[in-house]
Amino acid sequence: MADVPRPQRSAQLREWRRGRAAAFRKEVVPYFRYVFQSGFALVLSAIGITLLAWYAGLLTDMPARWPADIVGVCALALTALYTPLRTYLEPSDTVFALPLERAVLTDILRPSVRRAAIAGALRTLAVLAVFAPLYVRAPVTAAAAPATAGGWVALALAFALLGGWSAFAAWDERRCAFAAWRAGLRLARWAVAALAAAALLTKSLALALPFALLAAALVSAAARLPTRHALPWDRLIAEERAARRRWKGFLGWFVDVPNESPSPARRAWIAWIGDRIPRHRKYAWNYLYAKTMLRGEAFGAFWRWNAVLAIILAVAKTSSVDLIAYAIAVAVGGLQLTELGRIRFAEHASVVPLPPQGRMKAAAAAVRAAGVSATLLLWLVAALPSRPFDASLWLLLLAAGLLWTGWLLPRRMAKAGEGDEEDEL
Repeated sequence: MADVPRPQRSAQLREWRRGRAAAFRKEVVPYFRYVFQSGFALVLSAIGITLLAWYAGLLTDMPARWPADIVGVCALALTALYTPLRTYLEPSDTVFALPLERAVLTDILRPSVRRAAIAGALRTLAVLAVFAPLYVRAPVTAAAAPATAGGWVALALAFALLGGWSAFAAWDERRCAFAAWRAGLRLARWAVAALAAAALLTKSLALALPFALLAAALVSAAARLPTRHALPWDRLIAEERAARRRWKGFLGWFVDVPNESPSPARRAWIAWIGDRIPRHRKYAWNYLYAKTMLRGEAFGAFWRWNAVLAIILAVAKTSSVDLIAYAIAVAVGGLQLTELGRIRFAEHASVVPLPPQGRMKAAAAAVRAAGVSATLLLWLVAALPSRPFDASLWLLLLAAGLLWTGWLLPRRMAKAGEGDEEDEL
């Protein structure tokens, strides 16, 4: 392909990428019918209806102290910082496609980065359009909201530029050859997104816009200082693998899906809990399952889900919203944890033989501990803030959540694995 004329080579490379994307869709799309058959669509519908009811309630009766500035900064900054880049690269490409590095960079990756920037700008504009009615009505931000159509256009363009710039800045991060520089540029990009969003929402555009442009320019200039790869093959391949694992891990909640090899995370802030398990043969399965859960991808999705729902519960000031969000958080979080039951340790057991008895009970114990802890924390966030507290209703919800995560799900996991323990080892 290196000797092919550039227009024809570009067309072939684009067709190559489309073929990779189509192959990935063929891997995952057939499983989506099981997702909808499981009732997950009803859960999403319930979440959507809840959010719409909460949104309409805020528009109708805006609380005087509702933190519109904090909510707006968080929503718009996080939207701008979300910069996915699907490349569909595979490990074999570092051998067979490496001679075409410049062509791949020019004909595939740069257009992909431009599309990611356009998508980031449109996402940020969409979030701003949803937030704008609340922004105007909230007493905290009403004075800072633009008073003219020209002001709104300028604000929208500023946020669109922020979303697009974040995609290009994320590409510069990926190209850095040194991990320390990547981490520093990532922190700088996060800081610019948060500070720029705060300035645009709470200060006059005459001051906020130059500040945001200057901060973004400084970060972009700093990205030119370190040594950079023309095309960061290994990083892009790792991101593509992670994206595939996330998709297949999500589908794995509903149906058995052949998944990529897991990638353990350090998570020193929580992984130490597994080290507190006694170092005894009797607790070997407990240790394996605890460590696997705490450092696995399922727990990453679980704690992020609970963090998002905890923020919703903390921000919402309506009891009905709290009740529905708490119920959804506990139900979906428990289902996420059941992914642990699909973990197999046959390769480890062949090296250090372990008795199969108690394997699924250990998995159920890990699920029980994580589920009960999350249920209690979410209940504290939802029920205890100062508002009319219906003790009987909230205690009933707490009991239902503990029954779901502390007894029903672990019991089902333990019973489902009793017949398979002997066969797997």
